[in-house]
Formats: sequence, structure tokens, C-alpha cells
Amino acid sequence: MSKRKFVIMIAAVLAMCLLPGCLFFKVSNKEQPDLQSKNEMILESEEEYSEDEKETEEEIMKPDISRIVCWGDSLTFGEGGEGVTFPLVLQEHVPQVEVINYGIRGETAKQIAMRVGVLPMTVSGFTIPKDKSPVQVQLWQDGEDPVMMRLGDMGINPCTIGEVEGILSYDEGENKYYFTRTEEGEEAEIAEGTQVITFGDRDKSSSDVIILFAGTNRAPDKNNVQELVDLERQMLEYTGSDRYIVIGLTSKELVPDVVEVNQALSQAFGEHFLDIRKERRVVRDPDDGELEKRAHRRDD
Repeated sequence: MSKRKFVIMIAAVLAMCLLPGCLFFKVSNKEQPDLQSKNEMILESEEEYSEDEKETEEEIMKPDISRIVCWGDSLTFGEGGEGVTFPLVLQEHVPQVEVINYGIRGETAKQIAMRVGVLPMTVSGFTIPKDKSPVQVQLWQDGEDPVMMRLGDMGINPCTIGEVEGILSYDEGENKYYFTRTEEGEEAEIAEGTQVITFGDRDKSSSDVIILFAGTNRAPDKNNVQELVDLERQMLEYTGSDRYIVIGLTSKELVPDVVEVNQALSQAFGEHFLDIRKERRVVRDPDDGELEKRAHRRDD
């Protein structure tokens, strides 16, 4: 299968998963439907898929794809989705492929890049004890506290520091980081500047399919969008995979220059870019029961 055909197919299935979920929250100003209603909306919209789209799912379930790794913020984590996330729906579409959700609420593209491993997160010098008692550690990224693990540690743990595997944690009350080794062993002296090797970094594979959905938090504008483009390129190159999809930003309220930002992302990533604001899907409005086509260019 050619890389171009592959990218088109994975984008098509991803659009199937993302768009009903996005429209679920915007299809009506009245009370949102319950989870069962939402699932019915997705199933009913699937009935309208073309035979080509159904064949696309079958193609993606072929064994040359083993994992789809989703890096992102709350939009990937599934904030407000009542347990429904686009990686979860994607998993339902392609059950023979492992789908990993590395979304953490509130994270910036830079913080996501630290979890990926492309921006090194280092420690001050400290000693890891023989036993599994927690030890305080200071984290740094370019001389500053990276402000990590406030709302999750997906893609970070278990990590390694100086070849010792363990769990990094953040104590909100103390405003301190701790490292707890997973197995007892020899005491280890960790030098200043030693890099934390995140689980996502250790576990990456060039055969992975990468879905990158970043940039909403501390959002760019049309004047500095190149910084986001460059950082996303670095992340994708670091994963070693040439099979990836970059999802465009969605909210004009949070990203006033969202149209210009997405244009820059589209120009940078070409056929690897998916602008879900422009897609058209068939959905059922749960309030009036009518099937209607809606252009997914949102004003919010």
C-alpha cells in the first residue's frame, strides 16, 4: 500500500470517529443527549457511509498496522465526553489495531513534546535509594519547571532516570515532584542534567501510526503559528514514523485565528493534515429526528 493511500485511508476513518463526537456537542442548543443517544447518532451516521469508506476500515485492519498512538490535550483525553473519546471510538472502528490515548487535559504543545521525548526533561542531581521509598526530585526543561503531571501522567510513566525504572509523581499540596523506583536495587547517584526517558519515548516505534492533536492550549495566532508547525514537525520526526495525521484546531473562541492557523498547518503537512472544521458528515439531530448534512465549519 502506498504511503499516500495509507494516509488518506487513516484520515477517512479518523474523520468518521471525530466528527460525530464533535457535532454531538454542537448539534443542538437544548439538553445534550445521553451516551446511548450519542452512540445511536454515530451508528445512524455510519449507515450513510459509502462502500469505499467501509472498505477503508477493512484496509486499516490489515496486519501491517499494529498500533495507533494519539498524542494530545483534553480533546484527545476526552474532557466532557462522558467517557467517550475519539481514540476509544477509533478503537471500535479498528478492533484489530491497538489504539493508545496519550491525551492530558490542559497541556500545551510544548508539554506534549516533553512527553514524546523530543524536548528533554532533566533532573537536578539526587540519589535514588535502594528501596522503593519516594525521593524528591527537581524537574527542568530549558532551565524552568516544566509544570508536568498536574492532570495526568499518560505517556510519562513508567519512566527511567539513569537507567532506573520508576514512577514520577507530583504532590499538589507540597508542590514537589517525587520519583519512586519500581523494583529494589542498588543505590544510584543521578548526575545533574540527567534526562528523564518517558514511557512514550521508550516505547515509540517507527511502525506506529501517529495522530497529533495539539496547540489549543496557549494557542498560536497567525503571526506565530510557525512555532507550532516547527514543534509538531520535531515531534513527528522524533517518533520515526512517516505514517501520521495532524489534526487542525477547532475552536474560534479559544483560537481566534483558527482559520489562518489551520491554513498554515495544511500548507506544512499537506495530505497528512485533517481539518475537521471543513468536513461534512450526516448526523441525526436528537431533538428533531431529522437527518441533515451539516458543514463542519464552526464559528465557535
